[in-house]
Amino acid sequence: MKPANADDGRAADIENRLNAVTNTLNQTQQLLEQSMQEIRRLRGELETLRSQASTKPSFSGVANPGTLGAEPASAASSSVSTKEDMEALHEEQDALQAEIKQHEQTKVETTSKYPVRISGLVLFNAFSNAGVVDDAELPVLALPRNPGSSHGSSGASLRQTLLALEATGPRIGGARSAAEVSIDFFGGVSSNTYGYSNSQGSVRMRQSKVSLDWDKTTAEAGYTVPLFSPLSPTSYTTVAQPALSGSGNLWMWSPQIRVEQRIPLSDRSRVGLEAGLISPPSPNYVSTQLDTPVEASRRPGYEGRVSYRVDSKAGTVSRPFVLGIGAYSASQFYHSSTQIHSWAVTADWQIPLSQHLELSGEAYRGRALGGFGGSTYKDVLTGTDPVSGANRTVGLDSVGGWSQLKVRFTPSLEANGMFGMDNAFASNFDSLVLSTTDNPLQLYARNQSVVGNLIFRPKTYLIFSPEYRRIKSWRYTGPANVADIFSLSAGFQF
Repeated sequence: MKPANADDGRAADIENRLNAVTNTLNQTQQLLEQSMQEIRRLRGELETLRSQASTKPSFSGVANPGTLGAEPASAASSSVSTKEDMEALHEEQDALQAEIKQHEQTKVETTSKYPVRISGLVLFNAFSNAGVVDDAELPVLALPRNPGSSHGSSGASLRQTLLALEATGPRIGGARSAAEVSIDFFGGVSSNTYGYSNSQGSVRMRQSKVSLDWDKTTAEAGYTVPLFSPLSPTSYTTVAQPALSGSGNLWMWSPQIRVEQRIPLSDRSRVGLEAGLISPPSPNYVSTQLDTPVEASRRPGYEGRVSYRVDSKAGTVSRPFVLGIGAYSASQFYHSSTQIHSWAVTADWQIPLSQHLELSGEAYRGRALGGFGGSTYKDVLTGTDPVSGANRTVGLDSVGGWSQLKVRFTPSLEANGMFGMDNAFASNFDSLVLSTTDNPLQLYARNQSVVGNLIFRPKTYLIFSPEYRRIKSWRYTGPANVADIFSLSAGFQF
């Protein structure tokens, strides 16, 4: 037999849940009643305006023959104003009806009974490449143009289409719990038994995370962007792999655990302190256990960031001013005699120059950053020591970054111009004799990209974006290889 206090506790718990559900239903009902009252008020105003428009007196001035049968300027102005008011009322009424439909729509049912939000982007990308590149759909490097081979490529796909789930859960220790996961179809090209390939690729997890969020603290575990490099340029052409990858953008999504502490300085400004553990991917597998060099070292990478943020005034579109400084450190194990210290120091900025202009970007200096996209996706160089003739591996030092200028012409039209560069140190190449028979990508020492695009949203859910990119890639010796990329993206966001 269960003790009486257990039954009392269960009854109290059930009563608390019923009270919470009742309160939620009451709040929803109040919102619906307020919306219906607002719609009735707007309908009354609309009928009044219509009646005024139908009874408005006509004028036919004869003093000036040129205005015979026309309205005076004041009447014409009043007519235009009336039409604008009616259109505004129609738009507001549509918005209120959409809000009511949102309250009445069927929610996604889950086993936890907590809300889940589904969002996504059906994205079509068409491209034309003038030049030889490492990947036709999402090029990073420009390659040499060999006689007799094609010097360009073109195509289209929907592999960058996105699907995301966002779930909110109960409060735990006073914190709001939440989880997110997003996927695309850029997981590689699959083949079937008949020999031809499925060009639309397979499902790939992009990012995912679970978080606990207090008023001033956030704890998070997930597969996300490095906290010391949080930004990426704006582009709908390079969604599966962010813009300026390999040209100064350290973007690679990685498993990590992080904690953020926000320290308010005023009602609009604050300082952020972030720290975490990260396990970055590797450009290639180098150990017999198929571990990454960081995993083989048996220690995670360490990362941190300090930032200063000022939010825009209430009532305006958010244009935050942000400055951040980050750092990263990890050990890479290749062999008992070859262990590389991987590290980075970074800076990031978001600066609203005016209501229509915004400058953003990142810069870094470090070593063995290929797992994040640095040094054209190379952590190390392997070659022969010019003195002893023995094989030797060295960590690749590099410096780079990117910056973007955003121009917002209207709420539905913006332009973005960006430049990015990654430069590996020549001293690393000078210290080794590199074999030309190895992977030729090992010989690339510098990469830069210039990008310009327009983003037009005729409706909030429709996106059209033409883009131009020029990629210049240099090997350790020799002239630059150049490729020009023209693309057009069209998306439907839901």
